[in-house]
Amino acid sequence: MKVNLSQLQLKEIHIKEFILEENLEGQNKFSIDMDFEPILIKKNEKDFDGLLVKVKINDRLKNVKLKIKTELVAIFEFNGDLSKEKRAMMLLYNGLSIVYGFLRGLIFQKCSYISPQDRIIPNINIAELIEKTVDRELSKEN
Repeated sequence: MKVNLSQLQLKEIHIKEFILEENLEGQNKFSIDMDFEPILIKKNEKDFDGLLVKVKINDRLKNVKLKIKTELVAIFEFNGDLSKEKRAMMLLYNGLSIVYGFLRGLIFQKCSYISPQDRIIPNINIAELIEKTVDRELSKEN
């Protein structure tokens, strides 16, 4: 079946920081912290929507197979005429899903010592992350 392309397309991704520690003797546990911020990026006199994403995996755990700390900027482009609200929703829900999927693949590829089955980073609940982040930001304003 032919598929339609999404109206949100990843244009560029810039990895600002990527620290990976592998421990063959460690436990295969995962504790994932993720923060994000929608940003506006001006490039070649054109405005693009972006996401600044920071992820820490097993940051505070001891004796684990993987520890990762990364920060990246994803630049997106919208195709088609969309309302401001629809663009914001797509950027958060679809954009974060795209970035997290990209990051999972990058981590799998960058690991060199641990077995392939131990490189698979778990899926996360993007919708819950967004809701909690929005609630936290709204409570700061009040």
